[in-house]
Amino acid sequence: MKRNNPHRSAGALGAASTPYSLAVLTAVCAFAAFSASPATAQSSKASGPCEGRWVSRLGGPHAVTATAIPDVASLIRRLPELEASIRKVIGDDPNLGPAVAEATIAAIRNGAGITERPMQRGEAVQWMAYQPTPGRYGVIAPPCLRLNRTYQAFEIMVDVPDPAATAPTPACAVTVERGCMPEHPSFAVDIRGSSPGARVTLMMGDRPPAEVGGPQESWNVDDPDPYDLDAVFTVRASGEPMPPRTARVFRFLIPKICGNLAYLGELPRKTISPAGAVATCEKSVRVAPCPAVTTTAPPPPPYEPPAEIAESCPRWIARPFLFGFSPTGSEQRRDIFPPEGPAWERFSLGDGFGLGGSLERRYGRVIGLEGALFFGRSDADYKVNDGVVVTSDSRKEDFYAVTFGPNFHFSECGGGTDFYLGPFVGYGGFSGSDHRSAGHRFTADSEHRFLWGAQVGLDIPFGAQNPWGFHGGLRYFDLSRDTDAGSIQIDPLLAEIGLFYRF
Repeated sequence: MKRNNPHRSAGALGAASTPYSLAVLTAVCAFAAFSASPATAQSSKASGPCEGRWVSRLGGPHAVTATAIPDVASLIRRLPELEASIRKVIGDDPNLGPAVAEATIAAIRNGAGITERPMQRGEAVQWMAYQPTPGRYGVIAPPCLRLNRTYQAFEIMVDVPDPAATAPTPACAVTVERGCMPEHPSFAVDIRGSSPGARVTLMMGDRPPAEVGGPQESWNVDDPDPYDLDAVFTVRASGEPMPPRTARVFRFLIPKICGNLAYLGELPRKTISPAGAVATCEKSVRVAPCPAVTTTAPPPPPYEPPAEIAESCPRWIARPFLFGFSPTGSEQRRDIFPPEGPAWERFSLGDGFGLGGSLERRYGRVIGLEGALFFGRSDADYKVNDGVVVTSDSRKEDFYAVTFGPNFHFSECGGGTDFYLGPFVGYGGFSGSDHRSAGHRFTADSEHRFLWGAQVGLDIPFGAQNPWGFHGGLRYFDLSRDTDAGSIQIDPLLAEIGLFYRF
């Protein structure tokens, strides 16, 4: 019979077989082939847990990659050739889905969890990808591997964390009123707003704390000493413990010869963060003793009008200070494509410090106008990452700014502590830098520009009539700058510490 002819090749079989046989020959690993004769191919149909076809060799016209992938560095570099097939075959699997596909791509891009090993000749896989026509991808599920030689492959472990669990925060609330009745004095305790299971203790004088409680959220407690002792009521509550966080773990295999992704299966979940501690809360209230009972009330003192207080505000306030600043804006990153392969570059501005000073003219108790100067220095960092090596170049940059704006004071005049806040506008920026790393050049401009922001400040004198004192403040600048990769928002937050002098 024709199907038992041992001299007919697999290629000849593809030309003369039924459409079902053609589909099978196309599907078996674009990378795989049946045995040499049609009789052997027919008899090699798998049975039992594997209902596919035996695969004896890898590589072929339906492989995902046209050339072999020699090592992990090449796998990372050639990831764009594999992404479409990975998203298609993993995303179409109802037990995996797009989230696992994106996690697999990220694992390859980062080189995480990748090992190199030889495939077992009878490797058990759930499915294997192939390319039936250019640009289209499908899977053989399952292929029955019986390889005629050893093939090298990449094994990839992919972790997909479960969503982070949250535990409700416990609440503690307590109010107490002391009933100063001549007979049966008591406390009215109310813990409405506290978490279920909250416990309340009472401490008076040298007595040890005693637990008190009622069947509901409010109750009365006997008062043993209403006229001599303070009473401290403390409510404590505990929440639910934070459960541990786990991740699903998947195993994939990519033969180096063809790049056709194979799914080995899912491993037991692993714990990526332990269970958290139980959250607790505590709140206390102190209740003063009842006023002493008197039989006669003393006569009221004679009325004396309050003496007028002569109070004058200082006309000028000088504030020299040191400052530290930290950018609150984002760093700048972009992908680049040098001849040696894709890479990315990143530019960021670090924390800095400097010297500044301000001079304010007061116009009464509330309003003042302030001008300020700033000079500081920080590090600018430029990094290049080609997927294998990270190189960097750091340079010093100077910060200059001059600002002007009103201050609004919330403290009385007369030489005491003064709290104020106010907006400001100004002009300033950074000195600019020119970076070179791994054959790349990157510049950040030195153009100064208009800026605005706001500040809060606190002046604490060294004495009631001392013109000198301690100054502390916090400022926010809205500031951006241009680089080779576009505009970057810096928005530094600046903390001041120094002295003030009023005159």
